[in-house]
Amino acid sequence: MKAVIWKGLYDLEYCDVPEPQVKPGWVKIKVQAVGLCATEVHIISGKFEAGEPPHILGHEVCGDIIEVGEGCDASNIGKRVVVETYVGCGECEFCKTNRKHLCSAGEIGYPPYAGGDAQYIVVPEGCVRFLKDNISYDEGAIMEAVACPFGAVVNADVKEGQTVLVMGAGVAGLSFIQSALALGAKKVYCAVRNDAKAALVRQFGGEVIDLRTQNLYDTIMAETNGLGVDHAIDAAGAPATIKQCFQNVKSGGKVMLYGIPAKDAQVELPVVDCILRQITVVGYTGNELAWDQLIALVSEGKIHLDEMVTKVLPLSKFREAVDLLESGDPSIIKVVLHPWED
Repeated sequence: MKAVIWKGLYDLEYCDVPEPQVKPGWVKIKVQAVGLCATEVHIISGKFEAGEPPHILGHEVCGDIIEVGEGCDASNIGKRVVVETYVGCGECEFCKTNRKHLCSAGEIGYPPYAGGDAQYIVVPEGCVRFLKDNISYDEGAIMEAVACPFGAVVNADVKEGQTVLVMGAGVAGLSFIQSALALGAKKVYCAVRNDAKAALVRQFGGEVIDLRTQNLYDTIMAETNGLGVDHAIDAAGAPATIKQCFQNVKSGGKVMLYGIPAKDAQVELPVVDCILRQITVVGYTGNELAWDQLIALVSEGKIHLDEMVTKVLPLSKFREAVDLLESGDPSIIKVVLHPWED
């Protein structure tokens, strides 16, 4: 089969490799579309460590089940699926309480588990989620990128009528905007510094706060009767945006940390403020229980994945896709790769 092998710093090879074989409890998927994640680009560029090369990366995977291992449901052969990537050991406290994203067993796409930058992939049967007929392969390919922010919003218990501030208007930020609105938030504000980002925020239902002409704190206080927002979400991972979350959340509110700061970033936690104002601070990464709800909302048109797919390329153009994500072009939200196209 064809696959992209990550061999080191910006060292990528599109080549033939042996097809993976199923084993008991695992299924084989013909990959129809795979999303390129920013984290994957950070691995390739040396900004994020996730095991040693050579390896097949790719953890935003969508395709068809074509073979099942011993103990799996053979009736699922031919079904369209998206991959929920946390493997889980099945035995620890986290796995037994539906929190396998906290298990140390690892994740599909990261060593030692081969990912979806290939024509075929094998995954545990428990990692597949079945797509509705009206959800395309390309939408399925970026669903994992939205599932983590969506799961965070579910975990944080964003309620109907609440207000939310999102710092960051990239893939995660736009996913947080859509997710909070789909779950009933009254208004979701997002701070931006350019017209392109402002247009994207409005496209997905957010309220723009333009930092070129508006003061973030003054605007939030005016919008919330001097209280601050119920939930402040950092989707950027910058010390400045994290600080602004604490400044703009109401007393008794919640700060959600999602963006990962650079390794050398100095982030200060306002401990006294958290204590006296009773601010809840939480970090989020995934939520396996949120997938079915997300699939339903996408199928119902309440969360729009189709509008987030802004570029489609054959898998052979993988390096071009990496360059697109690194270009900083604000019109590029998500790049999807097709393993069966030239």
